[in-house]
Amino acid sequence: MSKTPAPKLAPGDLLFAAIGEEDNLISAVVEGHRGARLNHVGIVVERDGVLGVLEAIDPVVTVTSLADYASRSFCTANRPRILFARLKSQHRHLLPDALAHGLGQVGVPYDNYYGPGKEALYCSELILDMFCHANGGQMFFPNTPLSFRDTQTGALLPDWVTHYAEVGQDVPEGAPGSHPAGLSQDPRIEVYHLLGDIPGVQSAATEKEKASLVR
Repeated sequence: MSKTPAPKLAPGDLLFAAIGEEDNLISAVVEGHRGARLNHVGIVVERDGVLGVLEAIDPVVTVTSLADYASRSFCTANRPRILFARLKSQHRHLLPDALAHGLGQVGVPYDNYYGPGKEALYCSELILDMFCHANGGQMFFPNTPLSFRDTQTGALLPDWVTHYAEVGQDVPEGAPGSHPAGLSQDPRIEVYHLLGDIPGVQSAATEKEKASLVR
C-alpha cells in the first residue's frame, strides 16, 4: 500500500498527542486512529505569522509553541507520538470562524472533571465547541458518551473512581462528552502520522513505523 505524503502543517490542523506515559487514565479508556494511544489534542493556529498550538491544558486554554507541544508528546519508547489531521476539503470553510472563536477562549480554565459547561474546557471539548460555533451553533463533531473503563477489560478504572470521589461525585460514565482518541477516528478528517517533523523534535521511528499509521 502506498503511503500518502503528509502535507505541511497549516492553521486548523489538529495535533493528537500522547503526553506522559503511553498508557494512562485518559489513553486507557478510548482507542484512537488505528488503535493509537492518545490522550490530548490541540489545533494549529497562526499569530503574527508564527504557527502555534491552541490547546486546553491545565491550568487554562493557551497557545503553545510547536516545539513545546511536541516536547511533551512522547510515549514510553521515548519517541514523539503525534498524529496530525486535516479537515477534509468540503468542511474547511468552517475554519476561519472556528479558529477565531477558539482564540477567544484563551484563559478559560481547564476542566479536570469533563463537565458539560463552557465555564471550563478540556482539550477535545474545546475543539468541539469551536466547530459547533462555526457551524451555526449545531454540533459538527458529535458528542460521544464518556467512558472511564479499560478498553481491554471493560472494568471501571479505580483511579477514576478516586478522582471523582475527591470532589464528592460519581464517575460520569456514559454522560455526553468527547475524547481526543475518539475524535481522531472521525470521518470528517484525514489523519497523518507525524514523527520528528516538528521543529526541535528528533525521531528514531523507522519508515515502517511511520507508514503504519498513515492513511
